[in-house]
Amino acid sequence: MAELRLFWALNLPGELKTKLAGFQAELKKISPDAKWVEQENLHLTVKFLGAVESSRVPALTQAVAKSVSGLAPFRLELAGWGTFGRPARVLWTGVTGDLADLQELRTRVEAALVPLGFAAEKKPFSPHLTLARFRSSRNLVALREQASALAAEQGLWGEFMVDRIDLMRSTLTRQGPVYRVISAVDLTDNPGQL
Repeated sequence: MAELRLFWALNLPGELKTKLAGFQAELKKISPDAKWVEQENLHLTVKFLGAVESSRVPALTQAVAKSVSGLAPFRLELAGWGTFGRPARVLWTGVTGDLADLQELRTRVEAALVPLGFAAEKKPFSPHLTLARFRSSRNLVALREQASALAAEQGLWGEFMVDRIDLMRSTLTRQGPVYRVISAVDLTDNPGQL
């Protein structure tokens, strides 16, 4: 059986990806030493699974579908920016909106996967969307100044309705990862309907 590198994620609508890609493009002009997340790969990770036998995909999908049954669609917004790490390793944009619903979704996904052998996360969930990973601190001061100016000018990058969660396959290539949806679970406020 083939092993697949999998994660559960919330994918963004195209217009929001385009807006974030514009923000990235402006910051790339500063020439930081960074690996940028490709526009088509922008997403919000809910749960990373790692290498999983392909035969387990139906069981994973069924478990998550059952666990999120009755959870209504909700709205999230992307705004601002920040970095993780000292020195900075990750550039991200923040997630606001119906965060209690997002946390509930994450909690239900985790609970569904623990019986299938996937350990619950030990660190608290910090909703964010990764835009770049830094290899060094080259031009980071200038990047921070530019990011602050652009984010203040923009305000909100955009909002989107979360009405499904996708099981994504990540294939690592020399050009970077390629993500593909291999399964999806719709959210519905009708208990028992999958």
